[in-house]
Amino acid sequence: MNRLVLLIIFMLVLGSALLWGQPTFDLEAFSDSTKYGWQDYRDRDSYREDLIARQNMLQLYELEALSVRDNVIKSTVVPGWGQFAAKQYTKGTVLLSMELIAVMGSVYFYDKAMTNHRLYQSATQIDEINDYYSDAQTPYQYSLMMLGFGAVVWAYNLYDVIISTNEYNESLWQDIVKRRSTSPLQLTPAGLEIRF
Repeated sequence: MNRLVLLIIFMLVLGSALLWGQPTFDLEAFSDSTKYGWQDYRDRDSYREDLIARQNMLQLYELEALSVRDNVIKSTVVPGWGQFAAKQYTKGTVLLSMELIAVMGSVYFYDKAMTNHRLYQSATQIDEINDYYSDAQTPYQYSLMMLGFGAVVWAYNLYDVIISTNEYNESLWQDIVKRRSTSPLQLTPAGLEIRF
């Protein structure tokens, strides 16, 4: 019971403090445009036009920018795919080729090792058993090395796709800014705009 009374008293004190403690709204301070550096309505209009132009640039950027998360997912599935999306075709081709070589090499050596292992299991002579066993070990080691190399390439691919996507987005922003400043004809999300 005591807690309920204390809670009610606390809520009443807090509510009264909020009601009485509110300052009055100063309309003159709110409407004073000189605090923003505007001397008259022309300054305010030019600021508004600049703000709208920047918003249009940002909308264009958001439409054309690549998501780092999406590119990481792409490169997780197929190494180099995220680099292709970021228009770094050479890097994407090299990473995809290295990954394919590593995986295909690993499969090739594993198959060779398993063939020799089956021969080892079916051998009856001690010399054949020793030869087939040693013949199975070397390709199996190569298979593991190629698989490890493929894992390293795959991990580097994931690291690199983050950097590549950020570089693409940065150059995209610079390109949008350059297009805005040099061309009288602008493509905005609202349509075409001609500047005189």
